[in-house]
Amino acid sequence: MIIRPYRPGDRDAVHDICIRTADAGQDASGSYDDPDILPNIFAHPYAQLEPDLAFVLDDRGRAVGYVLGTADTAVFVRRFRAEWLPRVADRYPEPVDEPGTPDAVMAHLLHTPERMILADLADYPAHLHIDLLPGYQRAGTVGP
Repeated sequence: MIIRPYRPGDRDAVHDICIRTADAGQDASGSYDDPDILPNIFAHPYAQLEPDLAFVLDDRGRAVGYVLGTADTAVFVRRFRAEWLPRVADRYPEPVDEPGTPDAVMAHLLHTPERMILADLADYPAHLHIDLLPGYQRAGTVGP
């Protein structure tokens, strides 16, 4: 296995990894009517907006995990709102009431990227997401 830069051809694998790890490292697909919202919040915008900070764990040509991040959360949030949200907002409308279902909670998160900006973390502007398919979790270290 190697860690390598994300490539556009990894999109479907990253999509799958996100859904299959979104429930505390386990499969979240049964928890949502439309689990595709998960990678549209937690994976795809990072690969699209911060491609230099997107990496996959590659097992013989197959992405089985990823590290996706941003160096500056405040800048990322502005870009998320301006560039990413317009691409997916029609598919996931913002809830008008207090979110009452898992899907509505995720739609609320999608439409409130500013929630990622925390004053207590101003000195630490970066953040990232690391996810590995269940069969690769707790499997030891990756290296030469």
